[in-house]
Amino acid sequence: MSKGLQQRIVGALVLGALGLVILPVLFDFTDPSRIDRNSKLPAAPEISAVTVIKAERPAAVKSDVLDNAIFDVSQLVPAVADEAPIALNEQNLPKRWYIKVGSFGNKANADSALTTLRNKSFKAFINKVNQRDERLYEIWVGPNIDKRRATADQVNIDKLLKVESKLFAALL
Repeated sequence: MSKGLQQRIVGALVLGALGLVILPVLFDFTDPSRIDRNSKLPAAPEISAVTVIKAERPAAVKSDVLDNAIFDVSQLVPAVADEAPIALNEQNLPKRWYIKVGSFGNKANADSALTTLRNKSFKAFINKVNQRDERLYEIWVGPNIDKRRATADQVNIDKLLKVESKLFAALL
């Protein structure tokens, strides 16, 4: 056997060996329709049930007082500048803040302002007042237990409706 033939055979064997090593790395010869059934998700955690304790109304507060006090604007007083932004009243309930947006003689105008406020996610309601043989519709926003948020809402309402609203605090 000649030297040139030996080199060709050795070269062919080396290229064949390299092909056997490199081809599987370059190409994936597995079945493409095969689905990997091994889960990569961790096992579900152990969760135990939690008992939720129902909130109780303070003993000093009667039910009818709370139900009527939220929308009773006759007990409100104008806010003072140096009051604490978050406080408790004498009954250990959070102090509430209300914004008086305005008074309207026309119910349609009051309803329009109420709808505008509610569409902007304000907690607004109407209070009917008889004053000198005339019925007025007052628009109120509240209650809010944080004076700073009530003040920020007041600024937004003034810009939205182009009014000068007033901030009030609840006595009860």
